[in-house]
Amino acid sequence: MRAVRWAVVVPTLVVVCAAASARGEPRDPPRWRWRASLLQGFGGGRAADDSLAARFPTTLDVGARIWGPLSLAASVTGTLAGELDTSCGQGVRPSAIAGALGLRADLANGRSAPWLDPWVEAHGGVGAQAGARAQPGGCPRAATFGTAGARAGFDAWLGRGAVTVAVAFDYLPLGATVSFVLGASFIVF
Repeated sequence: MRAVRWAVVVPTLVVVCAAASARGEPRDPPRWRWRASLLQGFGGGRAADDSLAARFPTTLDVGARIWGPLSLAASVTGTLAGELDTSCGQGVRPSAIAGALGLRADLANGRSAPWLDPWVEAHGGVGAQAGARAQPGGCPRAATFGTAGARAGFDAWLGRGAVTVAVAFDYLPLGATVSFVLGASFIVF
């Protein structure tokens, strides 16, 4: 009886492992396994007094392909505020910096894929912003905050480099930003 079980289990495991390894082999190797991007944006958000405020985010982003179209993205974004927020008689420019980890889906990350690669990304992390914390009886100070955001865009690949165009949203305590982003992406590996 024991020999019959082994005679059934072993061939079944061999077939399953062979099928999994054949399925695990990429038919179309990815265009990139590691990539880096430098992106510059312009957009707007709400200022502390509910007026519209100009925002200029700059992002350095690196990505590592995990599986299929999915990659892990790590980014640092510095957002320059275009306005001066005056509270307590002091001018504070609510610029911010944030670091985030996210998940990105490249819908055409294959060597035989078309040169236009649409993608979507969601991310979350921590940051700091000048003037974001109200002080009772005092002037606002810089504050650390949790952030989240999303990007959707495309890479137009031209060999080992790409022109990147996207629309992005990033949460900031003073003036969450919706921006148009333009930049360059490069294949690292």
